[in-house]
Parts: sequence; structure tokens; C-alpha cells
Amino acid sequence: MKFVFVMLCLAAAPTVYAQNIAVQVGGRPVGTRGALNLESGNGIFETCRDDGAGNRVTCTPSFNSAVVATHESVHNNENYCVSGNGTTLYTCKLPNKALSAYQPGMTFVLLADATCTAGCSVNIDSAGPVTIKKSDGLSDPRGALIAGQPQWVFYDGKVFRLMGGGTSGGVTAGGATEAGDLQRDLTARRFIAAMETIPYAKLVTLETTAGDVHKTTTSNGIGNATVRAATGGIAGQHMWLIIVNDQLSPKTISFGEHLRTTGPLTGSPGKAATLQFISDGTVWYEVARSTNL
Repeated sequence: MKFVFVMLCLAAAPTVYAQNIAVQVGGRPVGTRGALNLESGNGIFETCRDDGAGNRVTCTPSFNSAVVATHESVHNNENYCVSGNGTTLYTCKLPNKALSAYQPGMTFVLLADATCTAGCSVNIDSAGPVTIKKSDGLSDPRGALIAGQPQWVFYDGKVFRLMGGGTSGGVTAGGATEAGDLQRDLTARRFIAAMETIPYAKLVTLETTAGDVHKTTTSNGIGNATVRAATGGIAGQHMWLIIVNDQLSPKTISFGEHLRTTGPLTGSPGKAATLQFISDGTVWYEVARSTNL
């Protein structure tokens, strides 16, 4: 009888000690097994320990910050900086979470209530004042940061650099702010327009998107011709046309579609003529003509 009792106990042992675990994800059953295996995913890790005192196994998840970005690294959309202290020592607080420290590469939209006519700085969330410079990282804004006009600023590790969007003008000798790019003017050392050289034919078409300067040379075998523009251009766009007459005989050039001129052009053998046009977005208007060049 003792032997029979021992055998019954051994047969019942798996029933007593083996407990299946029902696993659910989001309230939906996944399966029921005697063991639960935690497998690390992309950027997520689990560290587990046998907690004998609590009669349990404790697992702690963690993540790889090189794969899963943190709030500070992403910086989300919390980069709106509004300074309302009435000075060029701009101060502001980010809307949701305070900035702990400046990091190279950070960008902010700075909206100030005072124009920076010379030098200025910004202090975000009391992380410390940082000088603001133009995009070169060296020059003071001097009017490039206008009150009430938002500007992107970029931290390069030393200073905040303006990223454009405001005036590039400076301050006059009397202290007034120049308009500069505020009025969409541009100062440059040199501007060279692209030139399209067009084969001469009975009908010459100016490809207005190919450049702003067009040139053709007449041919005695073709004779007189008509010049047209492929499009009416963009309002305010300028265009120049150079017509070189061959050496044999004068050629008369008429003007067709999209061109409004003072009339046909009659050339002189071996001489050139130039015409300047401006577009209203629909047609090109002749504004100047020079002949016998």
C-alpha cells in the first residue's frame, strides 16, 4: 500500500507544481504556456532578476537611446521662444518643458519685441545668455532681427546664428535701421544672366526659361524672320535679345507671339542690335533698343 501511495504522489506532482501562465496583450489572449519569455526588440531591452525575497522574477525594461530618441534629443515642437522684456537681452521660456542646457545643432523660433539694432543675446529657460550673430557667426545682427518678426536661430556651440527670414540691412550712420532684405532688395558683387544662343530660322522662338539673354545671327540663305517668345514670362522679369546681321544684306525681323515692340527691326550688314524687354506676366514689353552696334 505504501508503494501505491508513493506512486500516486509522483504522478500528481506535475499537476501540483506546473502552472500555465495565460498571457494577454491589450486584453487579447496570446497563449497559455508554462513559461513567459521576454525577448528584446529593436532598441528595447529587458533586464530580469530572480527576486527570492519577493518570491518572484522582476524585469526592468530599458532602451537604446541611439535607436529610440529621447525628448531632449528630438526636442519635439517645443522650440518657440517669445521674448517680451522690451530689450535686446532677450529672455524666454519654452512652452512645455524647460531646457536643461544648450546643445550644438539646436534651433529655435525667436520672436522678440525689440529690434536688435546692434548686438543682442538670448537666454532660454535661464540656461544662460548667448550672443546672437548673423549667419556667418561673427557679425552682429545690426537690424537683421526685427521686433514682431519671427526668426530661426541656430546654436553652433558658441553663439546663436540667424538663419534668415529677416532683413540683412545694417544701421545707418544716424542710427536708423536700413530696410535691406525687408523690402526684398538684394546687394551683390555680380550677377551674370544665362545666355541662350538660338539657330536662325524663319521663326525664331525665345525659350524664356533657358536664360534672360538670347542671341541669334541672321543667315542670307533664310532671309527675313519672325521672333516670338515661348511664354509671357514672370511679372517683373527682364530679358535681352541680341540680333547680329550677317555681312551680305540687311534682314528685317518682325516680332510675334508674347512680344510687344515698337515695330520691326531692320538690320545693317555686319552690325548688331539689342532689345530689352520686361514682362507683366502675360507679354513682354520692349523698353529699349540699340541698333548699328
